[in-house]
Amino acid sequence: MRIKKILLLLLIPILGIVSVILPVLFLPDLKHYDAPLFPLLRTGIEGMSLWSVGFLFLTGLIGRLFVNLSVWKIGILAIVLFPLAAFCEMKVDPTSHNLFPIEFFFYALYSIPAMLGAYIIQGIESFDPNKEIKK
Repeated sequence: MRIKKILLLLLIPILGIVSVILPVLFLPDLKHYDAPLFPLLRTGIEGMSLWSVGFLFLTGLIGRLFVNLSVWKIGILAIVLFPLAAFCEMKVDPTSHNLFPIEFFFYALYSIPAMLGAYIIQGIESFDPNKEIKK
């Protein structure tokens, strides 16, 4: 049972990365960027589109459906691999992320669609049609 929960918790960060990389694969007009380790991820982040935002929203929906976590934890899990990838790239090439505090601020903003998706599912789960209406 514990392994299943860990796997489900790993699902959210993986979906978060896929949410940003997937539009790169089917949007031909995106400018491709070089990066020391993760060029697809950098291209996805630099060329953030409505597709990416929509996929991050779906990540929050799916995450809240399968894992009973608070909304903000799902938002953090959805973007946790972005700063980790940036730290790895900074280790390989210290000049690659010279504005990393601003970059991390944008990562925090990217968690908002996932939190909105999780919040919608939380609202649906809390709705009980059998609850009596108080007069």
